[in-house]
Amino acid sequence: MDVRVATAEDLPALAATLADAFGQDPVWTWMIPDRDRHRRLTRLFGALLGHALPRGQVRTTLDRQAVAVWSAPGQWQLPLPSVARAAPHLIRSAGPRLPRLLRRLGEIERTHHQQPPGHWYLEFIGTAAPVRGQGHGTALLGEAFGRFDGAPVYLESSNPRNLPFYRRHGFEVTGQVPVTSGPPHWMMWRH
Repeated sequence: MDVRVATAEDLPALAATLADAFGQDPVWTWMIPDRDRHRRLTRLFGALLGHALPRGQVRTTLDRQAVAVWSAPGQWQLPLPSVARAAPHLIRSAGPRLPRLLRRLGEIERTHHQQPPGHWYLEFIGTAAPVRGQGHGTALLGEAFGRFDGAPVYLESSNPRNLPFYRRHGFEVTGQVPVTSGPPHWMMWRH
């Protein structure tokens, strides 16, 4: 399966793909529990992709049914101007659950700060429901691992059903993100 660098032209389709991929995720259903979740997630992932695309580390399959958002070593933190640009989208996406979303994002960021430096960070990977289980996610990871030349990779998984997928690709659970409430996030490393 072919993988390519995503472009700004792909943004609407990839935002919808990630919204579909995370629509039933335990953490995202806890953060955005209303029936308008898909629209809110599409808006949120659109904002996140808008920041990530210029860095050149977003990959997609040719059919745009799967997407992976990466940060190169030392580049995972959002610069303040990017946070300011994303703020209106976060507010509209989360609605009344904004404090819950911000608290969870802060917990994830604090935990990430404690991880050893020099790693690639898998911010998000998602596959649209119609093609799930057909090798799209495996293709995205394989393409990335080929580029990373053995460098360590870190991710947080918010869905226990995805842990076996990551384990098949060499990741190990190293702990859970300390959270004040809601479903867990697992920290995973591939060395």
